[in-house]
Amino acid sequence: MPSKMSLWNKEISTQIVRSTGWVSLVYFIGLFIALPLGIMQRYSDEMRMPFQRVDNLYQFTFQIQMSLTLAVPVLLAVFLFRYLHVKQASDLMHSLPLKRDKLFHTYALNGILYLIIPVVLIAILTSIIHSAMGLSMVFNIKDVFYWAGTTILVDLVLFTAAIFIAMLTGISAVQAVLTYILLFFPVGIMLLAFYNFKVFLFGYPSDYFLTKQVEKMSPLTYAAELESGKFTWAMAAVYGVLIILLYVFSLVLYKKRKLESASEAIAFKGLRGVFKYGATFCSMLTGGTYFSQTSNSDIWWTIIGYAIGAIIGYFAAEMVLQKTWRVLRNVKGLAVYSGVIAILILAIHSLGFYENRIPDSSEIQSVLMTDSLNIARPNGDVYTNAYGSPYTPIPMKEKANIEAVRRLHKQILADRKQESNDIREERQLVFLVYNLKDGGKVIREYRMYEKYYADLYKPIYESAEFKQNTYDIFRVKENKVKSIIFNSNGPSGSSAAISSPEDVKKAIALLRKDILEESYDDRTYFQSRGSNIEIRVGKHQFINLQLSPTYKNTNEWLEGKGLLEQAKITAKNLDAIFVAKNTLEPGTDPEREAERIQKDPQTLKITDPDQMNEAINSASVGRKEYLCVFTYKGGNFHEIFYFDDKHVPGFIKEHFE
Repeated sequence: MPSKMSLWNKEISTQIVRSTGWVSLVYFIGLFIALPLGIMQRYSDEMRMPFQRVDNLYQFTFQIQMSLTLAVPVLLAVFLFRYLHVKQASDLMHSLPLKRDKLFHTYALNGILYLIIPVVLIAILTSIIHSAMGLSMVFNIKDVFYWAGTTILVDLVLFTAAIFIAMLTGISAVQAVLTYILLFFPVGIMLLAFYNFKVFLFGYPSDYFLTKQVEKMSPLTYAAELESGKFTWAMAAVYGVLIILLYVFSLVLYKKRKLESASEAIAFKGLRGVFKYGATFCSMLTGGTYFSQTSNSDIWWTIIGYAIGAIIGYFAAEMVLQKTWRVLRNVKGLAVYSGVIAILILAIHSLGFYENRIPDSSEIQSVLMTDSLNIARPNGDVYTNAYGSPYTPIPMKEKANIEAVRRLHKQILADRKQESNDIREERQLVFLVYNLKDGGKVIREYRMYEKYYADLYKPIYESAEFKQNTYDIFRVKENKVKSIIFNSNGPSGSSAAISSPEDVKKAIALLRKDILEESYDDRTYFQSRGSNIEIRVGKHQFINLQLSPTYKNTNEWLEGKGLLEQAKITAKNLDAIFVAKNTLEPGTDPEREAERIQKDPQTLKITDPDQMNEAINSASVGRKEYLCVFTYKGGNFHEIFYFDDKHVPGFIKEHFE
């Protein structure tokens, strides 16, 4: 005799198998093609595809796996609970002598089984293939369990989310769309909020927050990273709790749902306003973000974007709710919404205490200043290098540097509306993190024209503490370095490598000395100029530097060892250097000018090796007073550089006087 407490109904389950079992079968076939068949195809001929270890099983036809994982659970939920959205089917199912909770459990648990069984079968088949083909060098059994567990968790999150939405709507198409909106909402709303706060709050560090792994906040974006990422036990626990909550909330809503809500876009009247104004708000933020990005953060264009986005979102939501396009007369709600948002925008824009907040010296324990979020990428409270370096920037603690940063910060606030008359000039990033003595942080991010702040930057950039805390080379241990490679940036592709412990120790010492002696003016003038230095610390860990022409000690040492001509561009690599006064108008293509000046009889052509080397060591990138063209031997390749009045070699200056 069946238990009265059973959550399962055999007859309904049989009907479910007949109507939706095909979805599970398609899922199994798709996973079989993606994983077992994909593995066999790749490794059936060891000579054709040698064994190479993979990080996880998602690296086999990942696009197919993720397409199935992101689509099948939602599709299955849509088909399973379609009876709720068709009036005749809803009336029929709810006329059966079954309680709603039992009906819900029967459909939901069948769906869970239809998702789990294909994954378990594929895991078993993959384990058999692993043993039969001897693929222990490629992956192990733990990888199979990891793949199965992760896939099941992601499937169930998407499935229970789709069930939850099925209870809120009476239209299957709306269920599918709203499911993906719900799953992406945490990431989407944060992205929109960060971008829009940046428009109204000067110094708001939106880029800082955007690097805090926001992709983990949505199962959709997190699943898309599984090929290269790692599913942790913490995330597994979060997903497990989320599955249970969505399941319970879905059951509660199902019991309260009215039968006549079938074919309604939103099944509960109390939620229709939430849907309408939520859609309006998100559409408004999207419009504002788009217009802000395309107008270089112009405030008035951003407001126009808000207005257009709000209008589109409001009337689109009305059309969905009313199931007709004749909604243009329903403007009262939009007017009220617009008034509330206007007050909210004015309130945010008036938050001067946020924009003008600079901690007092007595509050500050240390301060971090950098010009690249790629270097200072936050991972929680830890800063990690984006280029494979095992070292991290260290905040400055010296009082002189803290005060220098505060002076720079004050001037940036005073000049917040500063513009440049030179359209060729780009704003530079300055990213500040004040670590306070009470454990708090003040984080700001600005983009400004650096040349106007040279006097304020100079004492900071020339301080030993800033250099030692910013350049990774000051924290690398010489005995950990495998090799140092100096790569010339010319077409020859020459390089010089050192690997003996004595040479490595000497090169690092000289580089440190040159960096400490480098002036702010030389740093900015020769930025992105010179050979690339790659210091290899481990298999996938390295430090990158530029061999600036001003690194006198390092250059002389390389020359003494006979490596300088391999490590950098010298006169031996060039046919000639052509120099002319830079008369380029803004927006002019420098390549055309380079061709012209090579043919111009007024152009200075340099072929003397000593003069060529002097010009090489004085050239810079970025448009300045003199334009020069380096023409390389062995082809038509050339490079364009510049000299300013301060660094131009004397013989060039005399020629044009």
